[in-house]
Formats: sequence, C-alpha cells, structure tokens
Amino acid sequence: MSFGARPSLCSGLAPQDDEHLAGGWKGGWVYLLRCSDRSLYTGFTSYRDVETRVAEHNDAKYIGYTSYRRPVALVWAKWFDDLRNAHVAERRLKGWSRTKKEALVAANEDKLSALSKRRAGRPPYEEKPKSRRELSGVFQAVGSRHPEVRPGAKRRRAPKDD
Repeated sequence: MSFGARPSLCSGLAPQDDEHLAGGWKGGWVYLLRCSDRSLYTGFTSYRDVETRVAEHNDAKYIGYTSYRRPVALVWAKWFDDLRNAHVAERRLKGWSRTKKEALVAANEDKLSALSKRRAGRPPYEEKPKSRRELSGVFQAVGSRHPEVRPGAKRRRAPKDD
C-alpha cells in the first residue's frame, strides 16, 4: 500500500458508474483535515464524495474531535477501491507523526521517504488480529497460550499462605 505524495489534493477518483455499485462494490477515501487549532485529523469514509464527509465535520453532525475544532479544511485525500484497504491505511496514518503527515500534505516525497525509514530494532507494521477466532489461531500456531511452560512439564501449585 503506497501513500506516495501527489501534487493534487485528492488522488484517485471514485467511479461514478452504476456498474460498480450494482455489484456490491465498495471503496472509500482516507483523508486529512486541518482543524482551526492547526491540528490534523485523520479519517476515512465510504462516501463517493469526500467533500460530503468534510461538510458533515463542519456541521458537527457527529460529536467528536473535529466538532470542537471547526472549521476544518480538507488538505489531503486518497481513494481506495476496497474499503478495507482504506481502513487499514487510515489506521496506519493515525500512527504517523505530525511531521510525517505534514510532509504528505506538502507532497514532499524526499522528506516523507526519510521519515518513513524504520528505526533500528523496530519491527515493521503488522496488522493485529481482529477477532478472538484469529487470536486463538495465533495461540494454536504457537502451541500454547503460555509458551514459557514446557509441554509435558508437571504443574506446581503455589504454596498456600496459612
């Protein structure tokens, strides 16, 4: 998944034809808003028109971060053909520093690239399991929920305090 900075404010276009919508097709936007206090808000929406969602932020349709920091302005947006990918991208962007987000907004590819280099010893981004079923699969793959306990080892109970 690439966040390559683009000179335009919005990259990608939401299809306007009914063929995509009839087949249950669903995409979405990931966007950055600049709030009145100069902070950046990261969000995503399934609306085909990201401006509609920005208007909802400015109308305080939902109570939250942006409703107390109006007016807001759209400073960056990117279209994803799959809403799940848009959500993953939003979660990833939320983890970015303000400096890195500002480089994305400014379309400063050199600075964005430099800020994207992993620090030594830091693991790459990984999706966290989303359900108990997925989580139990992770534990089953390891073989035990408590890998510090050797298989077949006799369990000892802690002594009772009398």
